[in-house]
Amino acid sequence: MQIIALISGKGGVGKTSITVNLATALAQRRKRVLLIDLDPQNAQRLHLGMDPEEIAGLVREGISPESIFDSPFGVKFIPFGRVNESELEDFERELKHYPEWVVDGIATLDLNAFDYVILDTPPGPTVFLQQALTAAQRAMIVVLADAASYATIPKMTSLVEQYTAERSDFSGTHLLINQMPTQSRLGHQVRSALFASYAEKLVPVAIHKDPRVSQALAFERPVLEYEPGCKASLDIQYLADWVLDSSS
Repeated sequence: MQIIALISGKGGVGKTSITVNLATALAQRRKRVLLIDLDPQNAQRLHLGMDPEEIAGLVREGISPESIFDSPFGVKFIPFGRVNESELEDFERELKHYPEWVVDGIATLDLNAFDYVILDTPPGPTVFLQQALTAAQRAMIVVLADAASYATIPKMTSLVEQYTAERSDFSGTHLLINQMPTQSRLGHQVRSALFASYAEKLVPVAIHKDPRVSQALAFERPVLEYEPGCKASLDIQYLADWVLDSSS
């Protein structure tokens, strides 16, 4: 079982969409995948057809076999859960006092039940990021081809190093460009700068900007299921193949 954390230095980069679609692509390759939503926005469930009135999730049920939901897309998942401000504050306090909460929760699962556990996190240096990086064997920083995302990379790579420095099982960090515009001089300039500075860390595919990703969310499904032949779907299929190849 390999644990992958998807992280970002800023919001609005499409990280949850990437997380869900990567998991779906791996499931299409007959891999057993569990998604765990560590983001208080609780948005992962919206991509997976979960009843919008359901409040269960990570905060109340923890990480256990009993807290896992099935999706129609071959992916199992644990939503963050719908909580109020007081419940969220209590949960964050618990995580700060118990840095291996996620690690120990995953350990309660049957290690042979999943090939991949994928962790979705909120942007920036949060307690949820620390929990994810304490558990993950690899990290993927999702960025846009813009100056704001580029500026967050040193801070995020520093945090990854801080939380994984003592981990012999951590295999490394990669950068994934999402929502790459087809025609944008600035976007291509930033992409060139990313290659110049981080060539060894860049995933060898950029996920192109595609309106069908947001359309798929409106229908509560991954874009791979909504429009499998669109550009973003094909890019994500390539990403899944790269994950498999680089995991072996």
